[in-house]
Amino acid sequence: MFGRKPQIIKFEQNHCHASVNDNNVLFVRVKDEVQGKDTMFEVPFTHNAYVIKGGGDGRFYKSGTYEVFDDKKEIKNWKKGYSVDIVYMPKDTSVLILWGTPERVKYRDEASNKVVSVGARGQFGITITNPEQFFRKVVGVRTEFDLNDFKKRFTAAVIDEFADCFLRVVREEKLTYDQFDANRKQIGKAVGKILSPKFEQSWGIALVDFIIEWLGISEEDSSAVEDAAAEVQKQKKLKEYLAELERLDDKQWEREKYLRQLELQDRNAYYEVLKVVGNSEGRPKPQEEPKCPNCGLPYKPTDKFCPHCGKRVSKEPIICPDCGKANESTALFCANCGKKLVN
Repeated sequence: MFGRKPQIIKFEQNHCHASVNDNNVLFVRVKDEVQGKDTMFEVPFTHNAYVIKGGGDGRFYKSGTYEVFDDKKEIKNWKKGYSVDIVYMPKDTSVLILWGTPERVKYRDEASNKVVSVGARGQFGITITNPEQFFRKVVGVRTEFDLNDFKKRFTAAVIDEFADCFLRVVREEKLTYDQFDANRKQIGKAVGKILSPKFEQSWGIALVDFIIEWLGISEEDSSAVEDAAAEVQKQKKLKEYLAELERLDDKQWEREKYLRQLELQDRNAYYEVLKVVGNSEGRPKPQEEPKCPNCGLPYKPTDKFCPHCGKRVSKEPIICPDCGKANESTALFCANCGKKLVN
């Protein structure tokens, strides 16, 4: 007469009828009552397992066949109703997650000092690297794996971390907004490298092939940045031209020569300089003492405000402190953003 075959608890006992080849099912749970002291459990070569014996602490097992009871003490303490809870997790997964930023990332362009909104979308894969942490964060008391629920929760967590990682990468790489799209692959790789360790620690899951498929800003923001950057460069050049004129203040012939050269090289800049110096012919008149149009008292050509009544007398454009636009010297409000100007 043959002896009784030992009980073997297997993956196939899962009540959701998942196959060992279902790599998009991140866990299946098998719970069974131990029928004998020689009971065993099996972990297929495709999976790892987290095993909880008798409702106590869990332990991680790699592929193989194991006895439920590790030593005589466990056998001695065994009694009817003793159960084994096994959570099987695939070594290789085929879960592909599509992601996108529901809210755009705020980014300040250094060249124009303009804040723009950046949107992004892409995809990534995952792999379970820390089964114990995965069990605590994802499995818990759940009896079945819900792929849609998992994707929703995990994607939300990734997107929540994306903004800070993205801004960190573009700062470190010194990328401007117009370089984002051309460097999507590089940015995605760098962001994934930052995100993956975070989620290995908190979820037991590593991100694989983090890809940014689209990355950009609106045409409106792009135009605003370009206009602001152009204005900044324009004002920078104007200051350089005026500084050179001031250096040549007592050299009338050289000063006029410089203005003629400027007229040939950049006519628009030439007229901007003339507006500031207040001479349509470009010939400075140092002997003339300007007078305030408000109180009629004299002021120095370098004064921005009348020292007698406080009226603005400078012809230099008023730079908006909020958006950086250069406004007419008589403007009360910024023509670009409406900010009240000090004049």
